[in-house]
Amino acid sequence: MVRSFALMCGLAALPVIAHAETQKSFSVATVIATGCSIATDASSQWGQIDLGTINGAVGGVASGNLLSSGVAGVRIMCTPGTNISVTADNGDHASAGARRLAHASDGGSFVPYTLYANGGGSPWTTQTIPLSFPIGTSQLNVPVRAEATVAAPSRGGAYSDTVRLTVTW
Repeated sequence: MVRSFALMCGLAALPVIAHAETQKSFSVATVIATGCSIATDASSQWGQIDLGTINGAVGGVASGNLLSSGVAGVRIMCTPGTNISVTADNGDHASAGARRLAHASDGGSFVPYTLYANGGGSPWTTQTIPLSFPIGTSQLNVPVRAEATVAAPSRGGAYSDTVRLTVTW
């Protein structure tokens, strides 16, 4: 019996060698979504074009540029490498495809107007404006200008229209 006890004591005194892994790896990943954002003003609109004041007795041409948060044009921010298209509808008061400003309190008085976009000299009706955001570019401003021809005589008062832009990518 003494021998087996000594043998057991001898085993207990041997150092225990444990193998443990001290290095593991893990991955870190993300997906950057392709997308766009359009800057808006304080009232959550894409801006406003103020054509100023015209004398209705003599008529004339009024023009103005779209301003959004103090920036000329529509400010579009997209993921670099994105291609987009911008279109505009004809507004709330169009007739036969022509945009018109409507008198605020009279449903029968209108002033025709034309939009011009992206520095172009041709009227911007409902055609698509293609834009590209090359690598390194994430923001573009699309200038929009309106021109209204006020016939003489025209009824006095405030005239307006609302145009909706659509940005697709």
